[in-house]
Amino acid sequence: MQIRRSLILSKNARRGFTLIELLVVISIIATLMALILPAIQSAREAARRTQCQNNLKNLTLAAINYAEAHRGQLPASGTYPAADAAKTTIYAGHSWVLDLLPYVDQQALFEQWNKGFAFTVGPPSCRNSEMAMKNLQVLTCPNDDTADGKDGGLTYVANCGVGDINFDVLSVTPAAANDFGQLAAAEPLIWDGGTVGSPQNVDLTGQLAVFAPSIDCATTAYAGGVQALNSPGSVNIGRIYDGAGNTIMLSENINAGKDGLTGLATWANPSIRSCGFIFPTVGGTNFRDIYSAPDTTLGSPYINGLKNGVDGSAPFPNSRHIGIVVASFCDGGVRTLSENLDKHVYVNLITPNAARPRSISGFVPEDPLSGNDF
Repeated sequence: MQIRRSLILSKNARRGFTLIELLVVISIIATLMALILPAIQSAREAARRTQCQNNLKNLTLAAINYAEAHRGQLPASGTYPAADAAKTTIYAGHSWVLDLLPYVDQQALFEQWNKGFAFTVGPPSCRNSEMAMKNLQVLTCPNDDTADGKDGGLTYVANCGVGDINFDVLSVTPAAANDFGQLAAAEPLIWDGGTVGSPQNVDLTGQLAVFAPSIDCATTAYAGGVQALNSPGSVNIGRIYDGAGNTIMLSENINAGKDGLTGLATWANPSIRSCGFIFPTVGGTNFRDIYSAPDTTLGSPYINGLKNGVDGSAPFPNSRHIGIVVASFCDGGVRTLSENLDKHVYVNLITPNAARPRSISGFVPEDPLSGNDF
């Protein structure tokens, strides 16, 4: 009898989980995962945002160091050198990225670049096209799946100010072309009710940009006639009237890295579609038109207005970070800007010298920004 009871107890001791107990355990694990996974995703996004900010910080310091070595002037947004002695033909040289390579620990890559050829030229003439496809981590945001880890990838773009929607230099023969990208002397923007290309209009258009293209030709055609090139270049880092800490230098754009002409995706492309961002306007007879009449032909030019666009389609600040874009400022600072930022404040942050009073008919200077505005 004692032996029988022992066998029964032994059998009961080996009993496993019931179905209800198993379901309870699974539900507890599922609940814990539901609680933990958002925290993990949030931590990963914070890490990616930090990496993005570090990359942009390094590029911004590189730009400031470049300026210090060049009498305070930032590099051109894109360089278009003359291809002949008479300077009647130009070629697409390179973007601002190439000029900063020595300042981001890429001296070897910089020295192997042949500035006598376009960024698209490869062997046997040179190796520019090969160099332009090097993957440089400092140029891409981890959230930019079209650029991060890709050959020639580019996420960060230069502030090219206010202009029209004709971003590209459309011809290699300047005397015959009708558009020269964001070249101030060639922009058909009238701020004073006068004529296209007047010194006042050229000066003001140039003063609304941080980075400007460099086009080495003798004359340029524009709506209204032919005029010698006298466009102001990129801004002098020590002469920003509106305040270096109130002026954007670089920003994210997940649509960067490709233009609408060649279709090439590379950090060396000088097209503003590829390496810059602007605020497009239709211009007019009053400076305030840049606030009231943005050109939305390509869609919203504001922060994250076209974050689902394609490369080369929208040279505006767009990011995969939720609700924000990471931007750097001309004082070297890096911060996030909300996609809900007041539109007037956003335009103020783009323009480096628009708060200065001017003797132009109808001109009203921008209001100075405070630290609480953005």
